Amino acid sequence: MSKEVDGQPSGFTRHGNNDYVANFSPAESEVLVNLVEQILELLGERTDNHSDDPLAAMVGITSHDSPPDDEVLLRLLPNAYADQVDASEFRRYTELTLRTKKSAHAISMRIDLKSSPDGCIEVDHEGANAWLGAMNDIRLALGVRLKVQENSYEDLEILAPDDPMRGVYAVYSWLGWLQESLIQALMDDAL
Repeated sequence: MSKEVDGQPSGFTRHGNNDYVANFSPAESEVLVNLVEQILELLGERTDNHSDDPLAAMVGITSHDSPPDDEVLLRLLPNAYADQVDASEFRRYTELTLRTKKSAHAISMRIDLKSSPDGCIEVDHEGANAWLGAMNDIRLALGVRLKVQENSYEDLEILAPDDPMRGVYAVYSWLGWLQESLIQALMDDAL
């Protein structure tokens, strides 16, 4: 967990008018960097097949009209419509933009972590939103791997100590707590 304040992990806290701070141990930073790099790798796997039409290429329309095969990537880039024809058309117009935005959030988080050797991360409002987006994507990916369902938390809570998924669930839970701390810091800013 993050450094403690009064015996409690601190997570993100508001600092000044528009900044948010969190302190991570070297191990926590390493875990976060590893996870964000996995998200970047996953988002980069689906190569673009740009149209020969220069206007389509300029505005990001691709020939991708089918959902990704990988279940995690499908969760990160879901179909927008139940109807396959509508979903395919919508995907052609939006997938590249969505992947680019998700990658930008992950890159922002990675840069913040890598450029802070002492583990103290300070982000502005825009950086906080990037962190929220990246953490959400990481949690979505972990949730797919854990097969998290509405009622599965009880099953995950009682995983055996030697079950390899226990560590994944601990990270998943920690990221949820970290997200919540950042959301709370942002809400404190709004008050």
